[in-house]
Amino acid sequence: MTPLVKFYSRCAYPVLTTVAGRSFLVFLLAYLLLLYLGQHAFYADPTSVFFDPRRAYQHPYSSHRQRQADDFVETTERSFDKNDSALRGTRTSLCLGIATVERSGSQYLRHTLGSLMEGLTDEERHTIHTVILIGHTQPQNHSIYHEPWLKALSNQILTYNISNAKQLDLLTEWERHQDYRRKAIYDYTYLLEACTHSGASHIAMIEDDVLARVDWLYLRLFFTEQFFGWNREFWPTYLLASVGVVAAVAILLLMLHNTLRFRTSLPLQIIFLASIVYTPAFILLYFMAGRVSMRPMAPGVHEMPKFGCCAQGFVFPAAVAPRVVSKLKEKEPGFVDMIIEEWANEEDLKRFAVIPSLLQHIGSHSSKGDDFGPTQPMSVAETIFNFGFEGYEQDGDRVTHPSITE
Repeated sequence: MTPLVKFYSRCAYPVLTTVAGRSFLVFLLAYLLLLYLGQHAFYADPTSVFFDPRRAYQHPYSSHRQRQADDFVETTERSFDKNDSALRGTRTSLCLGIATVERSGSQYLRHTLGSLMEGLTDEERHTIHTVILIGHTQPQNHSIYHEPWLKALSNQILTYNISNAKQLDLLTEWERHQDYRRKAIYDYTYLLEACTHSGASHIAMIEDDVLARVDWLYLRLFFTEQFFGWNREFWPTYLLASVGVVAAVAILLLMLHNTLRFRTSLPLQIIFLASIVYTPAFILLYFMAGRVSMRPMAPGVHEMPKFGCCAQGFVFPAAVAPRVVSKLKEKEPGFVDMIIEEWANEEDLKRFAVIPSLLQHIGSHSSKGDDFGPTQPMSVAETIFNFGFEGYEQDGDRVTHPSITE
């Protein structure tokens, strides 16, 4: 008797000839198929076991928006001398503030401004007061400072107007020593204060390395899904729910087993396997698939009191902006989004976000320094990414939308 025949007679045949054995074989094949399908369905979910950075960090929609932004900037730049008031208006409803600093290798402000303005009507653009802060004590050190498109796309090019020599020396020192935490807070508050004087009812604070979807609106315009996984503080809830599902399956199968109709077709062995093996395995697969995929947030405006990151795009009511400025000055040094989140937690303030994200972070070189780590193939800046943004359609995305400042 060959080894293959011995294996079949001793192992495979008993499994295939019993109801429990056949059910386990069907379960195993189905489970392997689901694992295979999971690699294709959930590769772009950063909270999933199946997450594949190589495929997930692709930029189909971002590349499309960059091309549209380039075309818009070139068209606006060409017509700027003929129509100096192309982006000017008297009814300012939104102040758009963007601080920019020179980065090593790449500059992104052109794409940021172009994508924010492209797709809007002339009337909508006229309601926006755009302020660009050149975050250098010597603004000519920024390569875009003398670019014609910068003047064409902005209402105000802001530089440091500081008469206090001590403050100016401090800024120079922060630049020289790359003290990003203090410098970033100062720039943010300096720009936010400038926007409070614009007369706009709302203020959008945008970083200089993002792309905007065509019909962007308000509130938190960017977040990354990396922090929306099965967070450990909720493990008692997950455990209780899992135990409840297992118990419900076991009770249901036992109830069916006790009826005459299912007594023979549903033996206790099947009930044991379904309760102890099959159900827990499928529950595990559910968690492996990732929270973003299994419990996605519906499109629209949602409260986001936790896990919102980062500071790429905020919109503040003008009435709140002075309090934001005071809080940032009080708490420096630090990171803008972390200080704002801490303040909101302390005072139980409401925070909202637009789902899906209306901005995408495209910076690969951070203005706060790059951090690759010993085994990290990508910089930290490159991993600040919204995967849902790339799901926008490239064709037919010019939807009807209300005025950008309504």
